Amino acid sequence: MNLNLFIAKKIKGRGLSTMTNGIACVSVAISIAVILAAVAVSGGFRQEISRRVAGFTGEILITVPGLDYMNDIYPLQADLSYLPEIEAIPGITSVSEAAYKPGMVKSDGDVHGVMFKGVDSTYSLDFFADFLTEGSLPDFSGRRMSDEVLISKRLADMLGYGAGDRMTVYFISDQVRVRRLVISGLYDVQLESMDERLALLDIRQVRRLNGWEDHESSCLEICLGGGWGKAAERERTRVYERIGEIIMDRDLTEDAPVVVRQVSELYPGLFDWLALLDLNVLVVMVLMMAVAGFNMISGLLIILFEKTSMIGLLKSLGMRTSNICRVFIYRGGAIVLRGLLWGNAAALVLLAVQKWLRPMRLNPDNYFVDFVPVDISLLHVVAIDAAAFALMLLVMTVPSLFISRVSPDKTLKIS
Repeated sequence: MNLNLFIAKKIKGRGLSTMTNGIACVSVAISIAVILAAVAVSGGFRQEISRRVAGFTGEILITVPGLDYMNDIYPLQADLSYLPEIEAIPGITSVSEAAYKPGMVKSDGDVHGVMFKGVDSTYSLDFFADFLTEGSLPDFSGRRMSDEVLISKRLADMLGYGAGDRMTVYFISDQVRVRRLVISGLYDVQLESMDERLALLDIRQVRRLNGWEDHESSCLEICLGGGWGKAAERERTRVYERIGEIIMDRDLTEDAPVVVRQVSELYPGLFDWLALLDLNVLVVMVLMMAVAGFNMISGLLIILFEKTSMIGLLKSLGMRTSNICRVFIYRGGAIVLRGLLWGNAAALVLLAVQKWLRPMRLNPDNYFVDFVPVDISLLHVVAIDAAAFALMLLVMTVPSLFISRVSPDKTLKIS
């Protein structure tokens, strides 16, 4: 049997040390719970907001050089010779054409600029189905051009429209063209900058308005569907680089030049905000670990002061200082483990309640979502617990140095 561990189990505090150990245990529990919550909320925001942004554009886009992906002037020849090679890249779930056309929507006493995004029947509407609040999704699969349009609830409220209403749209270029469209449904993604200006329309309508032929589009949207964690980010980078390699290896005389862009390049403000959120989480982790470490040092020092005579006795019996240090580190480790257990239990219960019931709500105008999103990862929990435990053990070596200064002859006289 491990003698150091046996002695550590037999050490019992009394009075002040018992109270201090309790405070240290609670401190570790609160610190680990706060850290787990901060990491889960940060990951939740990254997952939710990134998913919503990518739902409008896809994770990777192929566009015309020097122009915005919503370009309606110079079309991209979407029937690229190397497109099958791109579609065969592992991780890519879909490659879809999209064409854009700006228009003006008029209602009683109000005019609002809207960007109409044209898609075809092969375009996945699952993202918009998740955020559909009224009506139904448009059907673009007919042989004739559809006059259905999907707009946001925010835009509908501004203009006084509802699902099933007819909407008059003016497209202005070299001449004014008027279209009467039927609002099939309303979506509410809660990204104000996108909701207010984006509507979904049949791509054949947009191509006719732009004067484009079949397979002429504003951009190609590439979806991966791999989440938004660190591993998924590395996978997107790999696919992005692979697409760039395929394009660079082609003869430029065979296909028109194109540019590959990631969604993070289109909305740098949002992704910078997410990066700042990660920095805040790092600050919280440092502060919480500092508080827990300070309390653990205090608790262990009080135990050492109470057990000074025992330390002297063990030294007089020939026990090495390093082994005595291990005795008290084992004792402190038990306190840390108890705190980690309670902290994990509290954090996981609260996070699970928020994930499934969403009792904590937010203002979407400020946070882009109407609830506090959480992303619970078992890997993150294990990694944080392991790092916290190792750090606490390292911190506890500091008060253990007190043991080397204890003199057996003096402590035994005192006892």
